[in-house]
Amino acid sequence: SPVSAAVIYMTGVLEPFGWSYPALLGVWLLTTFAGCMVTAFIMTLISKMDLSADPIYQERLKEGLVKPTVGLHEMKIDAKAKLSVWIFLIGVLCVVFYASAISPAVGLIKNVVVPRDAAIMSLMLTVGALITVLCKVKLGDVAGTSVFKSGMVACVCVLGVAWLGDTFVSGHTNEIKAFASQTISQYPALLAVVFFLAAMLLYSQAATAKAITPTVVAALGITAANPDNAYMLVACFAAVSALFVLPTYPTLLGAVQMDDTGTTRIGKWVFNHSFFIPGVLAIFFSVAFGFVVCGLV
Repeated sequence: SPVSAAVIYMTGVLEPFGWSYPALLGVWLLTTFAGCMVTAFIMTLISKMDLSADPIYQERLKEGLVKPTVGLHEMKIDAKAKLSVWIFLIGVLCVVFYASAISPAVGLIKNVVVPRDAAIMSLMLTVGALITVLCKVKLGDVAGTSVFKSGMVACVCVLGVAWLGDTFVSGHTNEIKAFASQTISQYPALLAVVFFLAAMLLYSQAATAKAITPTVVAALGITAANPDNAYMLVACFAAVSALFVLPTYPTLLGAVQMDDTGTTRIGKWVFNHSFFIPGVLAIFFSVAFGFVVCGLV
């Protein structure tokens, strides 16, 4: 995934500066989880979470476009569904273990034949195959599921709006890099803002990290002999997840399509969509917690 690719790239950049893969993973997991939890708490206070008070949901309910919600005690979870979740979790743990094992700081696997990104793809494809076989998934029914339909809508959007936006940004990549270099050289404290703005335009955590990080390293004078400012890259890394600002990212569009209640939507003014406020808050708190944790490490 783009997130994994970004983590792998940043690990390669930061390991020479004294930050091992397990240490980076620990910092990023802790800070982003804490940031998401604080954001979730704030959103429950400022958002209307009751479907009975949502006019769009009530209208869709009257038209028969959505089924009434049921309580958790009434929901029946199939045994195969539980098994698929366990297989997926085991696959994720295998990915984390392998990525840690080939890290120079751990060194369990010294002769690395399969790099991290290839290992992630191979393991997750294996997970998909195991779920299909062991959970007896009927492949003929996949095309009729809501998830598949939403995914296809997202693919169409990628070929349309998202591709158009990426084409425009790709033609101005040099200007974006120059802006990042000048800004960071003059105002190092704006590193998170630069990551945020670049990710918003580049539509990829990995592309943002690869485009901006070398410029930042040079601008901050970070070297193996002088790694003091490397902590800023670690703390601000969460800001590369600002893909939600422009509502053209496939995952975002897929989420809108999957929510048949109609409460997850893109607003009339484009930026006033369901992901903007919680996304900005989550990044803000994750970066803030990042600086706190890096100061303690």
